[in-house]
Amino acid sequence: MNELTVLEHNSIRVMTTDQLAEAYGCRAIHIQQNFKNNRERFVEGKHYFKLEGADLKAFKDSLENIESVVGSRAPSLILWTKQGAARHSKMLGTERAWDVFDELEESYFNPMRNMTPEEFLLYSAQRMVEQAKEIKAANARIDKVDERLLDVESKQMTIDEHHYTIIGYANLTGVRGVSRDAAARLGRKASAMSRKQGYHIGKEYDAKYGLVNTYHVDVLQEVFRR
Repeated sequence: MNELTVLEHNSIRVMTTDQLAEAYGCRAIHIQQNFKNNRERFVEGKHYFKLEGADLKAFKDSLENIESVVGSRAPSLILWTKQGAARHSKMLGTERAWDVFDELEESYFNPMRNMTPEEFLLYSAQRMVEQAKEIKAANARIDKVDERLLDVESKQMTIDEHHYTIIGYANLTGVRGVSRDAAARLGRKASAMSRKQGYHIGKEYDAKYGLVNTYHVDVLQEVFRR
């Protein structure tokens, strides 16, 4: 990534659309289209600043080489903050965009040069808090995915509603006191009978025992009758 011209607005480090596109390895139109198509996800003053009129003129006047940043006749200018740059990296979803944003965050948006020891400690503490929040959010997303998968697995019947687990059939028919050993013994009989008579043996997730077999009700009736 080429060395960036450092830009600030209201004492906040910012980047132009062209700078962001060059850094992320895409065309400026891609940044503009993502902004247009997801406008509701960007908050002015947090993710970006839109400069017009006197604000734009003052910004232009503060630049030493204006043409390298913005056209002298441009009627408006979008400046992206660190939060805006992060959002665009997520929308682009490329490995380069992710890697470059990490680099921008460390070396451009949060420069550690000329920090006093106290400022550096504060910065380090803030980064640790931010990283802890990111890890917590990522773990929460993973937990939700696991819960959805578990829910699907626990509800899934391999063949149809006529298949039950040993314990499930016992509960359905009012047979009480089926121990784990008894269930295992009945399961072995049901498996042998299913294979002999050509019945499908299904699978179902049980919260207590994990993945267990399900058997056709005809097989279960015969097994429990014996």
